[in-house]
This record gives sequence, structure tokens and C-alpha cells, in this order.
Amino acid sequence: MKKITIAIVAIVVVGLIAYFGITKLNKPTQTTINSEPIKVGIAVYPGFGTFYIAKEKEFFKNQGVDVEMVQLSLDAMVPALESNQVQMLVGSTDMMPIVADAGIAAKQIFSTSISYGADGLVTTNDIQKISDLKGKKVYAAYGFPGHFFFRYLAEKNGLSNKDVELINLNSEEVGSSFVAEKIDAGMTWEPWLSKAQERKDGKVLVSSKDEPLIITDIVLARNDLVLNRREDVKRVMRGFFAAIDWWEKNTTEGNAIVAKNFNLTADEFAPMRETVNLSNLQTNLERFNKSTPLNVYSLAEKAADIYSQDGVIKTKATGDAVTDSSLLNELR
Repeated sequence: MKKITIAIVAIVVVGLIAYFGITKLNKPTQTTINSEPIKVGIAVYPGFGTFYIAKEKEFFKNQGVDVEMVQLSLDAMVPALESNQVQMLVGSTDMMPIVADAGIAAKQIFSTSISYGADGLVTTNDIQKISDLKGKKVYAAYGFPGHFFFRYLAEKNGLSNKDVELINLNSEEVGSSFVAEKIDAGMTWEPWLSKAQERKDGKVLVSSKDEPLIITDIVLARNDLVLNRREDVKRVMRGFFAAIDWWEKNTTEGNAIVAKNFNLTADEFAPMRETVNLSNLQTNLERFNKSTPLNVYSLAEKAADIYSQDGVIKTKATGDAVTDSSLLNELR
């Protein structure tokens, strides 16, 4: 009798354990979110819109991290990172030597997108090739992607920094001044590339669609953020890549989310979206691989050479000094 009673009790206990164990497994779990948000400095650019999708569709929340976007003017971006107003910053690989030269401890950790027609060189119709610009004035924003892109193109076509007079002018002004026929050649971006044809003798001579990978858009993070909140940084990255996958499958809804946050209509944003290729995890692993052509290490070093020659920076950083691929490799 005693043995039977013990057996019955054992069965009941096992049953209760099984029941509550299954119930616990089936119950939705909530990831604890760090109350301190990670602030990301962001500019109005199609490839950076993924951050807003990740926020609105709760990809960041699902990863257990709070991310706050801070829209900044281009001139305010590096100072905001330096002052810790933002801990992460969007940009392009060519800005890394500038960040390093300013003494800011930060590294590029992943790519958001690759310019595929978003940036380009506008000229008058009499310019048939890059080499025709020898001895002429070209306008571009010093220390920004247009500057780097033009000098890369010029060098590729046999022109040194002494062969062309490069004049500092921000990209928006380059575009508007070209359309108004105040200048005849300059580096700008959309929507000014499309508007260039409003000028009777104007055209886009070359764009990043013709030379893909040169302008690789990236996210850089302060070293102290990665040191103190490494897992949260990886959560940001996972949420970002999940948002890219979602956007690729839900283009119309995704475009509407980004357009709203950029104060544009969906119709205005849709063609802009086509000028970048979004960088998913696999693309990132390729771009952050030293054996891949035009990888982010080599691009950063090329930018350091160009900006040093043009007096934008005083010291040249190596690709290794401004790049951290370890976080991406941990997401494999």
C-alpha cells in the first residue's frame, strides 16, 4: 500500500512539473530593455531610413534595446559624437579619417547601405569625360563623400589634386547653383542629380551607380559604448538587419515610414530609395573583409590619403585603427 501511495505521489509530482514546465515554455517572454537609450546621429539620406523602420516596427524593442534617433545637420555630426550627444553616428567610410584626426575614439562597425546613384558629378554638356575637367573649377563639400568621390574619380582618370581647382561648397548649394547656371561642375546628390537636367546644357556625367562601392555608408560607434554596452550594440545591429529584411519585403509600407520621418511624401521618397542598395548582414561581412575589393579598410585608407593631400586632415589613420569587424563576426 505504501509503495502504491509513493508511486501515485511521484506520478502527480512529475505531472505537475511537466505541466508548469510546458506552460512556462509556451508563455511569451519579454526581453528586459536597458532604460538608457543609445542615441544615433542621423542625416536625411535613404540608406539611413532603416533606423526608423526598426524603431516603428519594434525590431529594436524585440531585441531589448532602446534606440533614439537624433537628426543632425552634416556639420553638427562629428561634434555631436565627440561631445557624447550621440553614441553612434551614420556616415560613410571616408569620414573615418576625419573622426580619427579629431581625436575621437570611435570605429566603423557596420554598413547601412551602398550609394547606387545617390551621389554624382554634374557638368555642362561640353564635358564628355573626367579628364576634360583639367584646369577647370569643380565644387564639392570638403571632407564629405562628394569630395572623396570626385578625387577618387579624378585620380582614376589621371588627374592630380593640382590639375583641378576644387572649391569648397556644400552639396545642396552645389546642386542649386548648378541648376541656376552659377557654376558648371560639382559634386552633389539627389534630388539635385535629377534636377541637373532642368538646366538645358546640364547633365550627370557620372554617379555612384557607375562606380558602386566607393561611397559605402556606415555606422560608427564610440569605443566606450562598445566597451561598456557591447551586447546592446549587437542588439542594435540585429534589429537593424531585421528591419532591412522586412523593408525588402514591404517596400511600400517601409518607404512610407521613412518618408514620414524625413518630412517627405511617399512619392518623393520612392525614387530616392532606388539610389541606394541596403546592406544586409551578408553584405556587411563582405564589405568588412580585407580580401574583398574596395572593402571598408581600404576605402578608409584611400580617404586618408586624399584628405591628407588636400589639407583636410593632418594625421592619417590606418583602416585597422578606425574599423571594428568583431561585432559583425559575432552575429554570424
